[in-house]
Amino acid sequence: MNIQLTPYVLLDGKANEAVDFYAEVFNAEIESREMLKDWPQEFGGKVPDGYENSIMHAHLNIGKAQLMLADLLPGQLNQSGTTVTILIDVKEVTDAKRIFSALLAGGQETMALQKTSFSPAMGQINGKFGVEWQIITEHPDMRKDSE
Repeated sequence: MNIQLTPYVLLDGKANEAVDFYAEVFNAEIESREMLKDWPQEFGGKVPDGYENSIMHAHLNIGKAQLMLADLLPGQLNQSGTTVTILIDVKEVTDAKRIFSALLAGGQETMALQKTSFSPAMGQINGKFGVEWQIITEHPDMRKDSE
Protein backbone atom coordinates (compact mmCIF):
# COMPACT_ATOMS: atom_id res chain seq x y z
CA MET A 1 0.00 0.00 0.00
CA ASN A 2 1.30 3.45 -0.91
CA ILE A 3 0.70 5.68 2.15
CA GLN A 4 2.06 8.92 3.55
CA LEU A 5 1.48 10.43 7.02
CA THR A 6 1.71 14.21 7.39
CA PRO A 7 1.08 16.47 10.41
CA TYR A 8 -1.79 18.87 9.68
CA VAL A 9 -2.14 21.94 11.90
CA LEU A 10 -5.55 23.62 12.22
CA LEU A 11 -5.56 27.21 13.43
CA ASP A 12 -8.25 29.70 14.32
CA GLY A 13 -7.60 32.45 11.77
CA LYS A 14 -3.79 32.43 12.10
CA ALA A 15 -2.79 29.91 9.41
CA ASN A 16 -1.59 32.54 6.93
CA GLU A 17 0.71 34.05 9.55
CA ALA A 18 1.87 30.57 10.61
CA VAL A 19 2.75 29.59 7.03
CA ASP A 20 5.07 32.59 6.70
CA PHE A 21 6.53 32.03 10.18
CA TYR A 22 7.28 28.32 9.68
CA ALA A 23 8.64 28.94 6.19
CA GLU A 24 11.15 31.39 7.66
CA VAL A 25 12.01 29.33 10.75
CA PHE A 26 12.59 26.10 8.81
CA ASN A 27 13.78 27.67 5.54
CA ALA A 28 10.86 25.80 4.00
CA GLU A 29 9.45 25.91 0.50
CA ILE A 30 5.80 27.00 0.39
CA GLU A 31 4.42 24.51 -2.12
CA SER A 32 0.88 25.87 -2.00
CA ARG A 33 -1.35 28.33 -0.17
CA GLU A 34 -5.04 28.21 -1.06
CA MET A 35 -7.68 30.49 0.38
CA LEU A 36 -11.30 29.63 1.11
CA LYS A 37 -12.34 32.15 -1.56
CA ASP A 38 -10.66 29.81 -4.08
CA TRP A 39 -13.01 26.96 -3.07
CA PRO A 40 -16.58 28.37 -3.08
CA GLN A 41 -17.94 25.02 -4.34
CA GLU A 42 -17.17 23.53 -0.91
CA PHE A 43 -19.63 26.03 0.64
CA GLY A 44 -22.52 25.69 -1.77
CA GLY A 45 -21.11 28.37 -4.08
CA LYS A 46 -20.49 31.17 -1.54
CA VAL A 47 -17.83 31.34 1.15
CA PRO A 48 -19.29 32.68 4.42
CA ASP A 49 -18.62 36.37 5.01
CA GLY A 50 -15.38 37.03 6.85
CA TYR A 51 -13.74 33.75 5.80
CA GLU A 52 -12.70 34.64 2.24
CA ASN A 53 -9.01 35.11 3.13
CA SER A 54 -8.80 32.19 5.53
CA ILE A 55 -6.48 29.35 4.54
CA MET A 56 -8.25 26.31 3.07
CA HIS A 57 -4.97 24.42 2.65
CA ALA A 58 -1.29 25.28 2.82
CA HIS A 59 1.56 22.89 2.15
CA LEU A 60 5.15 23.40 3.29
CA ASN A 61 8.15 21.28 2.31
CA ILE A 62 10.63 21.23 5.19
CA GLY A 63 13.65 19.24 4.08
CA LYS A 64 12.27 15.76 3.35
CA ALA A 65 9.24 16.36 5.59
CA GLN A 66 5.94 18.05 4.93
CA LEU A 67 3.70 20.21 7.09
CA MET A 68 0.18 21.18 6.17
CA LEU A 69 -1.88 23.96 7.70
CA ALA A 70 -5.39 25.37 7.45
CA ASP A 71 -7.73 27.67 9.32
CA LEU A 72 -10.73 26.18 11.04
CA LEU A 73 -13.66 26.15 8.67
CA PRO A 74 -16.88 28.02 9.41
CA GLY A 75 -18.71 26.06 12.09
CA GLN A 76 -15.66 24.12 13.28
CA LEU A 77 -14.85 24.52 16.95
CA ASN A 78 -11.36 25.12 18.27
CA GLN A 79 -11.12 22.09 20.57
CA SER A 80 -8.10 20.89 22.46
CA GLY A 81 -6.76 17.75 20.82
CA THR A 82 -8.00 18.58 17.31
CA THR A 83 -5.70 21.45 16.36
CA VAL A 84 -3.01 19.05 15.17
CA THR A 85 -4.23 16.17 13.08
CA ILE A 86 -2.42 13.51 11.14
CA LEU A 87 -3.22 13.39 7.44
CA ILE A 88 -3.26 9.93 5.89
CA ASP A 89 -2.78 10.24 2.14
CA VAL A 90 -3.54 7.12 0.09
CA LYS A 91 -3.96 6.52 -3.61
CA GLU A 92 -6.85 4.04 -3.55
CA VAL A 93 -10.40 4.53 -2.25
CA THR A 94 -10.42 0.92 -1.02
CA ASP A 95 -7.45 1.70 1.23
CA ALA A 96 -9.15 4.87 2.50
CA LYS A 97 -12.32 2.92 3.34
CA ARG A 98 -10.41 0.17 5.15
CA ILE A 99 -8.31 2.60 7.21
CA PHE A 100 -11.30 4.83 7.97
CA SER A 101 -13.31 1.85 9.20
CA ALA A 102 -10.44 0.54 11.32
CA LEU A 103 -9.76 3.92 12.96
CA LEU A 104 -13.46 4.43 13.59
CA ALA A 105 -13.55 1.40 15.92
CA GLY A 106 -13.75 2.95 19.38
CA GLY A 107 -13.52 6.45 17.92
CA GLN A 108 -15.88 9.13 16.67
CA GLU A 109 -16.54 10.22 13.10
CA THR A 110 -16.10 13.98 12.76
CA MET A 111 -16.52 14.04 8.96
CA ALA A 112 -18.01 11.15 7.02
CA LEU A 113 -15.82 9.53 4.38
CA GLN A 114 -17.17 11.21 1.27
CA LYS A 115 -16.42 12.46 -2.20
CA THR A 116 -15.34 16.10 -2.44
CA SER A 117 -14.31 18.26 -5.38
CA PHE A 118 -10.66 17.46 -4.60
CA SER A 119 -10.82 13.84 -3.43
CA PRO A 120 -12.88 10.76 -4.25
CA ALA A 121 -12.83 9.81 -0.55
CA MET A 122 -12.07 12.17 2.33
CA GLY A 123 -13.08 11.87 5.97
CA GLN A 124 -12.04 12.65 9.52
CA ILE A 125 -12.09 10.67 12.76
CA ASN A 126 -11.21 11.36 16.36
CA GLY A 127 -9.72 7.98 17.19
CA LYS A 128 -10.08 5.99 20.37
CA PHE A 129 -6.78 7.37 21.70
CA GLY A 130 -7.80 11.01 21.14
CA VAL A 131 -5.78 11.48 17.94
CA GLU A 132 -7.54 13.32 15.12
CA TRP A 133 -7.02 11.60 11.76
CA GLN A 134 -7.82 12.99 8.30
CA ILE A 135 -7.95 10.50 5.46
CA ILE A 136 -7.70 11.66 1.88
CA THR A 137 -7.54 9.77 -1.37
CA GLU A 138 -5.58 11.31 -4.16
CA HIS A 139 -7.80 12.69 -6.93
CA PRO A 140 -7.20 10.73 -10.17
CA ASP A 141 -6.54 13.98 -12.09
CA MET A 142 -3.67 14.77 -9.69
CA ARG A 143 -1.88 11.48 -10.48
CA LYS A 144 -1.12 12.55 -14.03
CA ASP A 145 1.31 15.18 -12.72
CA SER A 146 3.12 12.79 -10.37
CA GLU A 147 3.42 9.72 -12.57
